[in-house]
Amino acid sequence: MLPRPKKPLSTLGALRAASRNALSFCDEELFDRLIVSRRYGLQRVLFVSDPAGVKHVLLDRFDNYPRWSSSRRLFETELGTGTLASEGEVWRRHRRVATPAIDARSVASDIPELIAIAEARAGRLNAVARKGQPVDLQGWLNRLSVAMWNHVVSGGDPDCVEVINMLAQVPRRPSPIDIVPKPSWLSEILTGAPSSQSVAANATLDRLIAARRDPAYPGPRDLIWRVVHGIDRETGQPLPPSEARDEVASLVNGGVATVRAMTWIWYLLALCPEAEARLHDEVDAVTAGQPIEADKLQQLRYVRQVLDETMRLYPPIPSIFREAAEDDVVCGEPVKAGTFVLVMPWLIHRHRKLWTDPDSFDPERFAAGMAAQRHRYAYLPFAAGPRVCVAAAFAMTQLLITVAVLARRFRFRMAPGRAVIPSGTATLRARGGLYVLVEPR
Repeated sequence: MLPRPKKPLSTLGALRAASRNALSFCDEELFDRLIVSRRYGLQRVLFVSDPAGVKHVLLDRFDNYPRWSSSRRLFETELGTGTLASEGEVWRRHRRVATPAIDARSVASDIPELIAIAEARAGRLNAVARKGQPVDLQGWLNRLSVAMWNHVVSGGDPDCVEVINMLAQVPRRPSPIDIVPKPSWLSEILTGAPSSQSVAANATLDRLIAARRDPAYPGPRDLIWRVVHGIDRETGQPLPPSEARDEVASLVNGGVATVRAMTWIWYLLALCPEAEARLHDEVDAVTAGQPIEADKLQQLRYVRQVLDETMRLYPPIPSIFREAAEDDVVCGEPVKAGTFVLVMPWLIHRHRKLWTDPDSFDPERFAAGMAAQRHRYAYLPFAAGPRVCVAAAFAMTQLLITVAVLARRFRFRMAPGRAVIPSGTATLRARGGLYVLVEPR
């Protein structure tokens, strides 16, 4: 477990901690109180963990709590007008096009090929297992994720792999100067221009988009095609070419980020052999020793419980940053315009007032009927409200496939002498990788 400061950090200490690892400034008080107001220098910060307050910020008064401008600019440089970087009407217009491009129905036909990709990659792990050498499972899973996601995004075009790899690095890790409040004109100067890798990625995306605009395009109706030809149901118009590119880039980034939970599944199973054995039994029963079939994914009920509990302890989106546009009140706490409002799944999912024994791994929390015992906004692995992750359904499908494929073949044991440290800003990952020994079953 990540060490927690016993007392709130100073302003300078909080800035340093937040720029290195946004989770490391979460002190013990934040896991005990549902609403905490702090002042760091001149900036007021409100931590909202009360589910009623979370609903108020992310849903009821959604328009009053846009994304924190400093956080948004870290995305804006590379993603332009995409939904991860925009606000207001631009965001709404893009969202209306993006949602049907990546919903469950849109990716259903891709599932058999995603299973085939995962099976082929898993076959290569046998050689690693025979050598008995530690492997960075996080890095391996990231490469698998890129291969699967590339099929959905571009139909498997190899030129798109580098685009996905580049966009997976957005946003860059913030520095203390990124976090300090400042005028918008100064933020724009300090944020700088897009990187050379971003320029190259945009050129590739422009080419891929142009090919799909061609009436004679013979390829699949992949994610890029669906965004390019998507129609805003309110205006009846498609996105302009540059905005379509930005939206593809935004969706690509989000699709990679949300599947990072798959790293932590194997870490938790390695620490809990009872849950691991039960998961293996279910996978064996459903697959009968053969590759999982698309229509059997929903039979993996205990696997889904494990995934949900994994994302409780290690949420793919650990922090949600908002900024109050106007004065408001959240759970009785006055909120002045300009206040930074932090809704942190990392806190909420481990909060002592919301969960019993919150730091323990217990998939039974998500057994049938258990959802009624908790507030809807006490569990938000993919955020919530209008900005809920648009790729959440795809992410769950990819996670189920990956677990079904790997658990049928392997066990993973933690490599000795390797510390496992969760690190998170926009997404959560294991700092320095997750090294394991691969054991064939």
